[in-house]
Amino acid sequence: MNVYSLLDILFVPVYLFIILFAARIYQAKRIIDHPEYRYLFPGLIAKIVGGVGLALVYTLYYPGGDTLQYYWDSLAFQKLIFVDFKSFWHVFTKKAEISNFYYFNDETGYPAYCRDPKAWFVVKISLFIVGFSMQSYLITTILCSTLSFIGIWKMYRVFAQEFPEIQKQMAISFLFVPSVFFWGSGLLKDTFTLAALGFFVSGVYNTFISNKSVIKGAFTMILSGFVIVSIKPYILVGLVPSLILWMIFKFIQKIEIPTLRSISFPLLLLAGIVFGYAFLQIMGDSLQEYKLDSFLDKAAVNQKDLKSDYHKGNSFDIGEFDPSVQGISSKFFIATFSAIYRPMIFEVNNVVMFLASIENLLILILTFRVLWYIRFFRFFKYIKSHHLLMFSFSFAILFAFFIGLSTSNFGALVRYKMPALPFLFFGLLSIIKLKSISVK
Repeated sequence: MNVYSLLDILFVPVYLFIILFAARIYQAKRIIDHPEYRYLFPGLIAKIVGGVGLALVYTLYYPGGDTLQYYWDSLAFQKLIFVDFKSFWHVFTKKAEISNFYYFNDETGYPAYCRDPKAWFVVKISLFIVGFSMQSYLITTILCSTLSFIGIWKMYRVFAQEFPEIQKQMAISFLFVPSVFFWGSGLLKDTFTLAALGFFVSGVYNTFISNKSVIKGAFTMILSGFVIVSIKPYILVGLVPSLILWMIFKFIQKIEIPTLRSISFPLLLLAGIVFGYAFLQIMGDSLQEYKLDSFLDKAAVNQKDLKSDYHKGNSFDIGEFDPSVQGISSKFFIATFSAIYRPMIFEVNNVVMFLASIENLLILILTFRVLWYIRFFRFFKYIKSHHLLMFSFSFAILFAFFIGLSTSNFGALVRYKMPALPFLFFGLLSIIKLKSISVK
């Protein structure tokens, strides 16, 4: 079914003009005191182009997809408002279950995601965006891209405040990585979770690091954390330990006595690991299948499932493993490598995966360049030089490890690993730049 109409030709330029004009005005007001704002407008353009590109791929190249299904479900929701508001309110405030399906009819259309809690949550959010877009799929895509940009921009500004001398490298990392402005735009789960991740990191920074806007930061952190848990709770598996390490390292950097600082680090790190594990276990109900024990079982089953005949060349195999600490530890290198650097060029079988493989090749080259440039063994010295570098690398590597461990399909892998890429690019590019500055 065609989702484009005369409405798009008439109103897409209007929405674009309003969004871009507002961005220009906001940029002009802030750029004098904050030079990093010179990247706001081009960054927003990149996100919108990425979102529109994703929409065109799913409507013209692929035969549909989840982005379109979210759109259709949101339309059904909207129609239900006018057909039977009482039924709409009942379904809107009710958790996802099969009985929701029967409140809809031929006039409204039938939602496909009424039994999936995570997708159902996305549909509820999308309901308001689709309504504000006058039910245009393309305008909805543009608005989702803009929302995602605001979240990622908030996160970019956190790093810009800490590293004012390498704002260009940070802009590339957070605003201009192709996978991020493509898969992190449009009407997708990834768009909302990327925006939430940006707001969450900004909230943590303002609450615990800079101590600016503590109340606002805490509220932002709670709200964005709720969105992450509701849509993609597995992000917490990598985020919580990294946040703990971030807080620990920031605290240790304040200790002026070197001996005491050296003694404190392993003790606080051990305490952080225990606390992080306990937190993930306590969050088990919200994490659902991503509760630590369940997560390991699911990851092991996914790898065994690769042996099935119905996987036709779009999967990868890191080998079977036991769902235990020892079992997953044995797969750390291959799982992390697979998540970050695959699919490789010789592993792809379609255009979209080929473009992803080019990006992965660039990441691999950049990694080797960094390790050669700083002589490998000084790598950890640079990571320890700043708390944000420690947080970025720990999240990127830990998140990639769990994604590589639990994902066996290249198509899913390209999307799932996307939240780690800004942090990985930031870490690699910043080390090169900081090294060159120190040499001068």
